[in-house]
Amino acid sequence: MDIQEVKQTLRGPMIPVITNLKDDLSVDHEAIHQNVRYVVDHGIVKGSGVLLAAGAGGDFPMLALDERKAVAKTIFDAADGQAPVLVGSQDTNVDNCIAMAKWADEIGAYGIQVSPPFYFGPSDDDVVNVFRAIHDATERVALMVYNTWWEGTDMSLELLERVFELPRCVSLKWSTATLFGRYLRGLAKFADRLAVVDNHGMHVMNRMMGGTGYITHLATVWPEHDLGVWALLEAGEYEAAQKKIQDVNWHWYDFRVKMAGRTGGESATIKAALELCGRPGGPARLPSRALTADERAELRDVLVEIGVPTVQA
Repeated sequence: MDIQEVKQTLRGPMIPVITNLKDDLSVDHEAIHQNVRYVVDHGIVKGSGVLLAAGAGGDFPMLALDERKAVAKTIFDAADGQAPVLVGSQDTNVDNCIAMAKWADEIGAYGIQVSPPFYFGPSDDDVVNVFRAIHDATERVALMVYNTWWEGTDMSLELLERVFELPRCVSLKWSTATLFGRYLRGLAKFADRLAVVDNHGMHVMNRMMGGTGYITHLATVWPEHDLGVWALLEAGEYEAAQKKIQDVNWHWYDFRVKMAGRTGGESATIKAALELCGRPGGPARLPSRALTADERAELRDVLVEIGVPTVQA
Protein backbone atom coordinates (compact mmCIF):
# COMPACT_ATOMS: atom_id res chain seq x y z
CA MET A 1 0.00 0.00 0.00
CA ASP A 2 1.11 3.57 -0.66
CA ILE A 3 2.06 4.79 2.82
CA GLN A 4 1.59 8.45 1.90
CA GLU A 5 -1.98 7.70 0.83
CA VAL A 6 -2.52 5.80 4.08
CA LYS A 7 -1.21 8.75 6.10
CA GLN A 8 -3.54 11.14 4.31
CA THR A 9 -6.50 8.83 4.93
CA LEU A 10 -5.94 7.72 8.53
CA ARG A 11 -5.57 11.32 9.64
CA GLY A 12 -7.10 13.52 12.30
CA PRO A 13 -9.43 12.69 15.21
CA MET A 14 -10.33 8.99 15.19
CA ILE A 15 -13.77 8.37 16.71
CA PRO A 16 -14.73 5.01 18.21
CA VAL A 17 -18.40 5.01 17.14
CA ILE A 18 -20.77 3.88 19.89
CA THR A 19 -23.35 1.17 19.33
CA ASN A 20 -26.72 2.64 20.23
CA LEU A 21 -29.33 0.29 21.66
CA LYS A 22 -33.11 0.39 21.87
CA ASP A 23 -34.97 -0.01 25.16
CA ASP A 24 -35.19 -3.76 24.55
CA LEU A 25 -31.37 -3.77 24.15
CA SER A 26 -31.50 -4.60 20.44
CA VAL A 27 -29.21 -2.59 18.20
CA ASP A 28 -30.63 0.78 17.15
CA HIS A 29 -29.29 1.17 13.62
CA GLU A 30 -31.25 4.35 12.98
CA ALA A 31 -29.61 6.05 15.97
CA ILE A 32 -26.16 4.87 14.88
CA HIS A 33 -26.77 6.27 11.41
CA GLN A 34 -27.93 9.58 12.87
CA ASN A 35 -24.88 9.94 15.12
CA VAL A 36 -22.48 9.08 12.29
CA ARG A 37 -24.11 11.61 9.98
CA TYR A 38 -23.83 14.24 12.71
CA VAL A 39 -20.05 13.95 13.05
CA VAL A 40 -19.51 13.64 9.29
CA ASP A 41 -21.71 16.66 8.60
CA HIS A 42 -19.74 18.56 11.26
CA GLY A 43 -16.37 17.92 9.62
CA ILE A 44 -15.16 14.40 10.43
CA VAL A 45 -14.23 13.57 6.85
CA LYS A 46 -11.25 12.13 5.00
CA GLY A 47 -8.12 14.05 5.91
CA SER A 48 -9.70 15.37 9.09
CA GLY A 49 -11.08 12.31 10.80
CA VAL A 50 -11.65 8.57 10.85
CA LEU A 51 -14.50 6.38 12.12
CA LEU A 52 -13.82 3.17 14.03
CA ALA A 53 -16.75 0.76 13.82
CA ALA A 54 -17.57 -1.97 16.35
CA GLY A 55 -14.47 -1.48 18.46
CA ALA A 56 -14.31 -1.40 22.24
CA GLY A 57 -16.00 2.01 22.17
CA GLY A 58 -18.76 0.29 20.25
CA ASP A 59 -19.07 -2.40 22.94
CA PHE A 60 -17.97 -5.21 20.65
CA PRO A 61 -17.58 -7.70 23.56
CA MET A 62 -21.32 -7.32 24.23
CA LEU A 63 -22.32 -7.94 20.60
CA ALA A 64 -22.85 -11.17 18.71
CA LEU A 65 -20.79 -11.62 15.56
CA ASP A 66 -23.77 -10.93 13.29
CA GLU A 67 -24.54 -7.77 15.26
CA ARG A 68 -20.97 -6.57 14.90
CA LYS A 69 -21.15 -7.08 11.15
CA ALA A 70 -24.47 -5.25 10.91
CA VAL A 71 -23.17 -2.34 13.02
CA ALA A 72 -20.07 -2.04 10.83
CA LYS A 73 -22.22 -1.97 7.70
CA THR A 74 -24.51 0.71 9.14
CA ILE A 75 -21.53 2.91 10.02
CA PHE A 76 -19.90 2.38 6.63
CA ASP A 77 -23.14 3.21 4.81
CA ALA A 78 -23.77 6.28 6.96
CA ALA A 79 -20.26 7.59 6.27
CA ASP A 80 -21.21 7.50 2.58
CA GLY A 81 -17.62 7.57 1.39
CA GLN A 82 -16.94 10.90 3.09
CA ALA A 83 -15.02 9.51 6.06
CA PRO A 84 -12.76 6.45 6.13
CA VAL A 85 -14.05 3.56 8.22
CA LEU A 86 -12.00 1.00 10.13
CA VAL A 87 -13.74 -2.11 11.44
CA GLY A 88 -12.83 -3.57 14.83
CA SER A 89 -11.71 -7.16 14.31
CA GLN A 90 -10.55 -8.19 17.78
CA ASP A 91 -11.83 -11.33 19.43
CA THR A 92 -10.70 -14.19 21.64
CA ASN A 93 -11.65 -16.47 18.73
CA VAL A 94 -9.35 -16.00 15.74
CA ASP A 95 -12.06 -17.30 13.41
CA ASN A 96 -14.19 -14.34 14.48
CA CYS A 97 -11.27 -11.96 13.89
CA ILE A 98 -10.97 -13.33 10.38
CA ALA A 99 -14.72 -13.17 9.82
CA MET A 100 -14.82 -9.48 10.79
CA ALA A 101 -11.76 -8.75 8.65
CA LYS A 102 -13.27 -10.47 5.62
CA TRP A 103 -16.53 -8.62 6.21
CA ALA A 104 -14.66 -5.31 6.21
CA ASP A 105 -13.12 -6.33 2.89
CA GLU A 106 -16.55 -7.25 1.53
CA ILE A 107 -18.40 -4.08 2.47
CA GLY A 108 -15.60 -1.80 1.25
CA ALA A 109 -14.26 -0.47 4.56
CA TYR A 110 -10.85 1.14 4.38
CA GLY A 111 -9.30 -1.12 6.97
CA ILE A 112 -9.51 -3.07 10.21
CA GLN A 113 -8.25 -2.72 13.75
CA VAL A 114 -6.52 -5.82 15.14
CA SER A 115 -4.91 -6.43 18.53
CA PRO A 116 -2.71 -9.23 19.84
CA PRO A 117 -4.64 -12.26 21.15
CA PHE A 118 -5.97 -11.81 24.66
CA TYR A 119 -7.19 -14.00 27.54
CA PHE A 120 -4.58 -16.68 26.83
CA GLY A 121 -1.24 -14.89 26.99
CA PRO A 122 0.43 -15.31 23.59
CA SER A 123 4.08 -15.71 22.68
CA ASP A 124 5.59 -13.39 20.09
CA ASP A 125 5.27 -16.16 17.52
CA ASP A 126 1.58 -16.53 18.42
CA VAL A 127 1.02 -12.82 17.82
CA VAL A 128 2.75 -12.89 14.45
CA ASN A 129 0.85 -16.01 13.39
CA VAL A 130 -2.51 -14.43 14.26
CA PHE A 131 -1.76 -11.20 12.40
CA ARG A 132 -0.51 -13.19 9.41
CA ALA A 133 -3.66 -15.35 9.36
CA ILE A 134 -5.89 -12.27 9.37
CA HIS A 135 -3.75 -10.48 6.79
CA ASP A 136 -3.66 -13.46 4.44
CA ALA A 137 -7.41 -14.08 4.74
CA THR A 138 -8.13 -10.61 3.33
CA GLU A 139 -7.41 -9.07 -0.03
CA ARG A 140 -7.56 -5.30 0.25
CA VAL A 141 -8.07 -3.81 3.71
CA ALA A 142 -5.39 -1.90 5.59
CA LEU A 143 -4.50 -3.29 9.02
CA MET A 144 -4.12 -1.00 12.02
CA VAL A 145 -2.21 -2.78 14.77
CA TYR A 146 -3.66 -1.98 18.19
CA ASN A 147 -1.27 -2.43 21.11
CA THR A 148 -3.72 -3.36 23.90
CA TRP A 149 -1.00 -3.62 26.55
CA TRP A 150 -3.51 -3.59 29.43
CA GLU A 151 -4.79 -6.96 28.18
CA GLY A 152 -1.43 -8.59 28.94
CA THR A 153 0.71 -8.14 25.82
CA ASP A 154 2.74 -4.94 25.53
CA MET A 155 4.24 -5.40 22.08
CA SER A 156 7.98 -4.85 21.94
CA LEU A 157 9.45 -2.81 19.12
CA GLU A 158 11.05 -5.99 17.84
CA LEU A 159 7.68 -7.75 17.72
CA LEU A 160 6.12 -4.78 15.96
CA GLU A 161 8.89 -4.93 13.37
CA ARG A 162 7.95 -8.53 12.62
CA VAL A 163 4.24 -7.71 12.30
CA PHE A 164 4.88 -4.73 10.04
CA GLU A 165 6.62 -6.96 7.55
CA LEU A 166 3.09 -7.86 6.42
CA PRO A 167 2.45 -5.57 3.42
CA ARG A 168 -0.95 -4.24 4.49
CA CYS A 169 -0.03 -3.67 8.15
CA VAL A 170 0.36 0.06 7.68
CA SER A 171 -0.92 1.72 10.84
CA LEU A 172 -0.24 1.59 14.57
CA LYS A 173 -2.73 2.62 17.25
CA TRP A 174 -0.11 3.39 19.84
CA SER A 175 -0.13 3.22 23.60
CA THR A 176 2.31 1.50 25.92
CA ALA A 177 2.90 0.87 29.60
CA THR A 178 5.97 3.15 29.53
CA LEU A 179 6.20 6.60 28.00
CA PHE A 180 9.95 7.02 27.44
CA GLY A 181 10.99 3.38 27.37
CA ARG A 182 8.67 2.43 24.54
CA TYR A 183 6.07 5.00 23.46
CA LEU A 184 8.46 7.73 22.31
CA ARG A 185 10.92 5.25 20.91
CA GLY A 186 8.13 3.59 18.96
CA LEU A 187 7.11 6.94 17.51
CA ALA A 188 10.67 7.68 16.50
CA LYS A 189 11.01 4.25 14.94
CA PHE A 190 7.74 3.95 13.03
CA ALA A 191 6.20 7.37 12.33
CA ASP A 192 8.04 7.81 9.06
CA ARG A 193 6.68 4.59 7.57
CA LEU A 194 3.34 4.06 9.29
CA ALA A 195 0.21 6.03 10.15
CA VAL A 196 0.70 6.23 13.93
CA VAL A 197 -2.50 7.07 15.83
CA ASP A 198 -2.07 8.21 19.42
CA ASN A 199 -3.98 6.32 22.11
CA HIS A 200 -1.79 7.48 24.99
CA GLY A 201 -3.04 11.04 25.51
CA MET A 202 0.13 12.34 23.83
CA HIS A 203 -1.65 14.04 20.93
CA VAL A 204 0.83 16.90 20.58
CA MET A 205 3.99 14.81 20.86
CA ASN A 206 2.54 12.27 18.44
CA ARG A 207 1.95 14.93 15.80
CA MET A 208 5.29 16.64 16.43
CA MET A 209 7.06 13.35 15.77
CA GLY A 210 5.12 12.52 12.63
CA GLY A 211 1.98 10.80 13.88
CA THR A 212 -1.23 11.20 11.92
CA GLY A 213 -4.04 11.35 14.46
CA TYR A 214 -5.41 10.48 17.85
CA ILE A 215 -8.29 8.63 19.48
CA THR A 216 -11.08 10.78 20.89
CA HIS A 217 -14.45 9.90 22.37
CA LEU A 218 -15.29 13.56 22.96
CA ALA A 219 -15.51 14.18 19.20
CA THR A 220 -18.60 11.97 19.14
CA VAL A 221 -20.28 14.64 21.27
CA TRP A 222 -18.44 17.77 20.14
CA PRO A 223 -16.57 17.21 16.86
CA GLU A 224 -15.83 20.89 16.34
CA HIS A 225 -13.57 20.96 19.40
CA ASP A 226 -11.30 18.12 18.32
CA LEU A 227 -11.26 19.41 14.76
CA GLY A 228 -10.02 22.68 16.22
CA VAL A 229 -7.29 20.85 18.12
CA TRP A 230 -6.33 19.01 14.95
CA ALA A 231 -6.17 22.22 12.92
CA LEU A 232 -3.73 23.66 15.45
CA LEU A 233 -1.63 20.49 15.35
CA GLU A 234 -1.52 20.56 11.57
CA ALA A 235 -0.47 24.21 11.68
CA GLY A 236 2.34 23.43 14.12
CA GLU A 237 0.73 25.56 16.83
CA TYR A 238 1.54 23.00 19.48
CA GLU A 239 1.31 25.19 22.58
CA ALA A 240 -2.18 26.38 21.62
CA ALA A 241 -3.26 22.82 20.86
CA GLN A 242 -1.97 21.58 24.20
CA LYS A 243 -3.86 24.33 26.02
CA LYS A 244 -7.13 23.32 24.34
CA ILE A 245 -6.48 19.70 25.26
CA GLN A 246 -5.75 20.55 28.88
CA ASP A 247 -8.72 22.90 29.23
CA VAL A 248 -11.23 20.51 27.66
CA ASN A 249 -10.13 16.96 26.93
CA TRP A 250 -8.47 16.38 30.28
CA HIS A 251 -11.61 17.29 32.23
CA TRP A 252 -13.73 15.05 30.01
CA TYR A 253 -11.19 12.24 30.40
CA ASP A 254 -11.15 12.59 34.19
CA PHE A 255 -14.91 12.11 34.33
CA ARG A 256 -14.74 9.09 32.03
CA VAL A 257 -12.09 7.52 34.26
CA LYS A 258 -14.28 8.17 37.28
CA MET A 259 -17.21 6.40 35.61
CA ALA A 260 -14.95 3.52 34.59
CA GLY A 261 -14.54 2.81 38.28
CA ARG A 262 -18.31 2.43 38.61
CA THR A 263 -19.30 0.45 35.52
CA GLY A 264 -17.56 -1.51 32.80
CA GLY A 265 -17.32 -0.63 29.13
CA GLU A 266 -16.61 2.68 27.43
CA SER A 267 -19.88 3.89 25.98
CA ALA A 268 -22.11 4.68 28.97
CA THR A 269 -20.62 8.15 29.51
CA ILE A 270 -20.71 8.97 25.79
CA LYS A 271 -24.34 7.87 25.51
CA ALA A 272 -25.34 10.02 28.49
CA ALA A 273 -23.46 13.01 27.06
CA LEU A 274 -25.23 12.61 23.72
CA GLU A 275 -28.60 12.55 25.44
CA LEU A 276 -27.69 15.68 27.40
CA CYS A 277 -27.03 17.30 24.02
CA GLY A 278 -30.36 16.16 22.56
CA ARG A 279 -28.96 13.32 20.47
CA PRO A 280 -29.51 9.53 20.55
CA GLY A 281 -27.76 7.70 23.39
CA GLY A 282 -29.71 4.83 24.83
CA PRO A 283 -29.21 2.06 27.37
CA ALA A 284 -26.29 -0.31 27.89
CA ARG A 285 -25.92 -4.05 27.95
CA LEU A 286 -24.39 -5.80 30.92
CA PRO A 287 -21.83 -5.58 32.38
CA SER A 288 -22.21 -1.86 31.61
CA ARG A 289 -25.04 0.19 33.05
CA ALA A 290 -26.46 3.60 32.23
CA LEU A 291 -25.40 6.56 34.35
CA THR A 292 -27.56 7.38 37.34
CA ALA A 293 -29.42 10.67 37.66
CA ASP A 294 -26.72 12.03 39.98
CA GLU A 295 -23.95 10.95 37.58
CA ARG A 296 -25.76 12.53 34.65
CA ALA A 297 -26.09 15.78 36.60
CA GLU A 298 -22.37 15.72 37.33
CA LEU A 299 -21.64 15.00 33.67
CA ARG A 300 -23.84 17.91 32.61
CA ASP A 301 -21.78 20.21 34.83
CA VAL A 302 -18.60 18.92 33.18
CA LEU A 303 -19.99 19.50 29.69
CA VAL A 304 -21.03 23.04 30.59
CA GLU A 305 -17.67 23.74 32.21
CA ILE A 306 -15.66 22.65 29.18
CA GLY A 307 -17.93 24.64 26.87
CA VAL A 308 -19.94 22.09 24.89
CA PRO A 309 -22.37 24.43 23.11
CA THR A 310 -25.21 21.95 22.53
CA VAL A 311 -25.86 20.97 26.17
CA GLN A 312 -29.55 21.33 26.89
CA ALA A 313 -30.98 23.04 29.93
